[in-house]
Amino acid sequence: MPDYLARLFYLGDHYHGSQHQPGLRTVQGELIRAISKWSGESHSPQTVHLSGRTDRGVHSLGQLALITTDRKISIEGINKHLPEDIVLWAKIIAPEDFKPRSSVLMRHYRYFLDDSWKTIDLKNIRKAIHLLLGSNDFQFLSKPDERRNTVTTVLNMAVAEFSGVFFLDVFGTSFLWKFVRKVVTLLTEIGQGKKKPDVVLEVLKGSHRTFRGGIEPAPPENLVLVETIVPLRLISSKYALRRIHKYLSTRQDFLRRSSLTLSGITDYFASSMMFSQHSTNLHSL
Repeated sequence: MPDYLARLFYLGDHYHGSQHQPGLRTVQGELIRAISKWSGESHSPQTVHLSGRTDRGVHSLGQLALITTDRKISIEGINKHLPEDIVLWAKIIAPEDFKPRSSVLMRHYRYFLDDSWKTIDLKNIRKAIHLLLGSNDFQFLSKPDERRNTVTTVLNMAVAEFSGVFFLDVFGTSFLWKFVRKVVTLLTEIGQGKKKPDVVLEVLKGSHRTFRGGIEPAPPENLVLVETIVPLRLISSKYALRRIHKYLSTRQDFLRRSSLTLSGITDYFASSMMFSQHSTNLHSL
């Protein structure tokens, strides 16, 4: 059976994370159900893989799904069987031997920061960020997981602002459980003057002196997986992008509660739709 790669949008507030969990509503579980209905085949986590997991409440613009099916993939056909807050929006035939986790070049997360960052000490924040870059053991900036090595690489990290909204961009080869959210808490305390930038060195060395109770992760609802980056151009669907815009416009209650996150999502898909409409290289599989 051929393999296909597809980009996946979702809002995570109604799901117990992205990873399939028996008896719980998850993004991967909904995708498996939809693909099974569309194809008439029996699917499972062995034929519908995600390139990584996100926690409950975390959203995605560019998660990757690797789908194995005997049918020629139709993202519009699959989307008919998906809930409104999960949408496949781009596709391509996967290269041979593509691995949904190890074949990825890097991942990009964005955390939309609250209004306290309008008065925060960005100079100290940038000093702290410099100490976090590179390969380190991030055991105390992640939730324990005995199955995973806690040494990983942060390729780049930066705080930026657009229209009065601050956000933290993080690029890495792989991400540990709750890593970005714990980093947000750590940087917030540094920016507010509660901790000095060199506290990062203590955390990386595993010192419990400063954070005896551990570092509490920031809330999940403002975290977005912007893109899982691969050296491939996926072909976007203008119908799927319109479906996303239409859905976001109906979520006024969620918009009020998480306006920073959704403004970023809407801006991202506005640019994606413009690209899909003007690209001269789009073609059907």
